[in-house]
Amino acid sequence: MAHVREPDDPARCKGSCGSEQCWNRAVTGSDFCEAHNGIDKGPANNMRSYLLAQAEDQAKLAQYAESENIKSLRDEIALARIMVERYWNMVKTDNDFIARAPSINSLLLTIERLIKSSHSIEQSLQTLLGRPAVIAFAQLLVQAVMDELESIPNYEPIADRILKRVMATVSADAAKTMILPAISYDTES
Repeated sequence: MAHVREPDDPARCKGSCGSEQCWNRAVTGSDFCEAHNGIDKGPANNMRSYLLAQAEDQAKLAQYAESENIKSLRDEIALARIMVERYWNMVKTDNDFIARAPSINSLLLTIERLIKSSHSIEQSLQTLLGRPAVIAFAQLLVQAVMDELESIPNYEPIADRILKRVMATVSADAAKTMILPAISYDTES
């Protein structure tokens, strides 16, 4: 460890060694030497003002910065829901319920805020598909499948199965609002 020679050296550690000030040189970006828990904050200061001393945390920050999903709160919503579920599973008696109710309520309010924020972010990024758009897409998909299967003999049962699966995927009541192509059943064949 490097030492300073002058008592008024600005790089002198501000730590105490018994009755006098430490004579070690302070770590870059810190007022203390390594012996007095001085941490080199130089690299951390370059990490968007996060003081991340652990290399593992710095790597995670870099990973998150590169992620396209960083604008999505879906993972956070799922984690909050898991936390609520765990809290509920811990409730065995009325006393447990009374003790955990404030924490559960706080988590539920957090989930509500996360959902609102997520919806707002997705809306601003125009990544939401409204119900009419999803139904219109399903109609186009079904029509494309019908057009492709038309040349195959006895394609109607296949088309019916595909149609049912697409409609079930879109929503339970999509059949009420979708305009489906008519399937003509040839009795010849």
